[in-house]
Amino acid sequence: MKFQDFFVPRWQHSNPDVRQKATMRLNDQTLLHQIIEKDDDEMVRLAAQERLAALTHEKVMVDA
Repeated sequence: MKFQDFFVPRWQHSNPDVRQKATMRLNDQTLLHQIIEKDDDEMVRLAAQERLAALTHEKVMVDA
């Protein structure tokens, strides 16, 4: 763990496992898109894609 990890959101943590878990709790679709485009770790990007898909599915279900 880096010292900076105490001062950044968990989705920006230096440990990809921490970022992956934090990503699965996000509700901000814009932020999820940014993570998908920019995160260095493939598993974090996949977690963001899964979370975005789940949020999109939830919105469709509510709107139906």
